[in-house]
Amino acid sequence: MSVLAFASVRSCGVTTLAVALTATWPGGPDSSEHRVLLAELDPAGGTLAAASGWSPEPGLVSLAAAARRGGDPDLVWEHCQRLPGGAAVLAGPTAGEQARNALGMLAGVIGRLGELDADVLIDCGRLDHGSPDLGAMATADRVVLVARPRLADLHALATWAETHLLDGGKPGVVLVGDGPYPDHEIAEALGIEVLARLPWDPDGAAGLVSVPASARQLRMSSLVRAARSLADSLGGEAPGAAPGEHVEDRVTAGSLRTRVLRSWRTEPAASATNGTASATNGSAPEEVSR
Repeated sequence: MSVLAFASVRSCGVTTLAVALTATWPGGPDSSEHRVLLAELDPAGGTLAAASGWSPEPGLVSLAAAARRGGDPDLVWEHCQRLPGGAAVLAGPTAGEQARNALGMLAGVIGRLGELDADVLIDCGRLDHGSPDLGAMATADRVVLVARPRLADLHALATWAETHLLDGGKPGVVLVGDGPYPDHEIAEALGIEVLARLPWDPDGAAGLVSVPASARQLRMSSLVRAARSLADSLGGEAPGAAPGEHVEDRVTAGSLRTRVLRSWRTEPAASATNGTASATNGSAPEEVSR
């Protein structure tokens, strides 16, 4: 069993990815081998409850109140709701202030999520220096960053990585949508393994909170198929395993932004000539949250 943290530096798509992986996790929600929990720990607030039509509680706030009487991580299960396919979700409150207060109170519980008899997928949202979500990332067995394959997003990711990923971290990157740069170029420029590329599929993203991923209208969607392949890969990793090279073996502090800008000073001319199609395909999927 392992803990995986998902976050972005500039792009959206984190919640869509986390929900898609949870819905397609190996074995399904009732598998004794791969029980799965999605924890929405975005300090900016969550939207899964609203998007799914759930009541505000149970969720992160009710867990924070209950944890005052004890910090046993198994308490989490009592405050979960369910995706259409049955996977457990610890939903965050809509208001950012409520979310941050709850996360502050739950620091001890969040640090012990790895003790659960489950694979835990944490939606950390968009990274904010000093936010409680960084604690979840620090204790995760695997960190997965989400980015669009566009210059501004990759430059923002490189800037963040210079500070946070040169101390032994082993992140992976999932790209969302089309862009002018192929995966191998992005991996070479950033020194970070590209795990997968998710298609721009707003209909598939919206359907994940209303019908099971195995439903006829979803199981062949491009988003669900890509998520299932990535879920099989991540779900099969041993705790703490992370294929690919260490970030610190590939880059030194201060070099990432220079490398990215040198590699791609401007968007390729084809991007400009293809205008509308390129801009549309480069967008992230319609977010369940952000």
